[in-house]
Amino acid sequence: MINEQRVKLMTRMAIYEKNSGAEDERTNSYFLNDYISGQFLRSFICVTISFIIIAGVYGIYNFEELMLTVYSLDLKALAIRIIAAYAVFLAGYLIITFLVYSVRYLKMRKRLEQYYRDLRKLAASYREEGDR
Repeated sequence: MINEQRVKLMTRMAIYEKNSGAEDERTNSYFLNDYISGQFLRSFICVTISFIIIAGVYGIYNFEELMLTVYSLDLKALAIRIIAAYAVFLAGYLIITFLVYSVRYLKMRKRLEQYYRDLRKLAASYREEGDR
């Protein structure tokens, strides 16, 4: 006879496995700090490339102002402004990266814990049936 609770449990588990199970297992292979560190590295590279592109576009758009700064030999002030802007941009992006990936990791852990709870319930259901 078909056990309705068991079918519901297996259906919920199959949906989880199909949707986010493989990605959650891959993410679960990392500790939280390792996962976030990897995302920091990825974000650092993306922020650096983005900043270079944005600075280039800004430099082209404000070429006259940039040339006046260069010809006035105030390169130190220009370099300080660029480094400060990069530091602020990087810090903001890394804070956002930390928050987003911490929440993602914690949600993944909750989904995985629920899946393992369901798996234990299913195994217990089969054991109970075997004992009868």
